[in-house]
Amino acid sequence: MKYYLTLSFLILSSFVGCAANPRIDNLSSADRARVSQVQIFKGQPAQPFQILGQVDGLSCNRNKYEAQDVSESEALEGVKIKTVLLGGNAAINTLCQKNSDTDWINNCWASVKCIGDAVKLK
Repeated sequence: MKYYLTLSFLILSSFVGCAANPRIDNLSSADRARVSQVQIFKGQPAQPFQILGQVDGLSCNRNKYEAQDVSESEALEGVKIKTVLLGGNAAINTLCQKNSDTDWINNCWASVKCIGDAVKLK
C-alpha cells in the first residue's frame, strides 16, 4: 500500500507546476524572428485563415512572498511561441484571465493565463 501511495504522489507531483511557456532556447533563429511577427486578435481577422490548434500562455508567480509580478504580455508571449511551433503566424479568439487567488493547477500564487487559436493567415 505504501508503494502505491508513493507512486501516486510522484505521478501527481510531476503534473503540478508543469504548465509554463516553452523555453526560448529551444527556438531556432528563424522561429524567434517569426515569434516577433505573430499577430494577436481578440476576435477573428477579416482575411481567410486556417486553424492549426489551440494555444495558451501563462504568467505565473510561484513565490508567495514576492510581489505578484504577473502580466498579460508575458502570457501572450507563450501564445505567440506556441503559435509559431504549430506553424502559425497569428492567434485569434484570444482571451486572458487573471487569477488573483492561488492557482493550484499551475502551482501559482497569482497568474495570468491566455488562450487562443493558432492560425495560418492566407
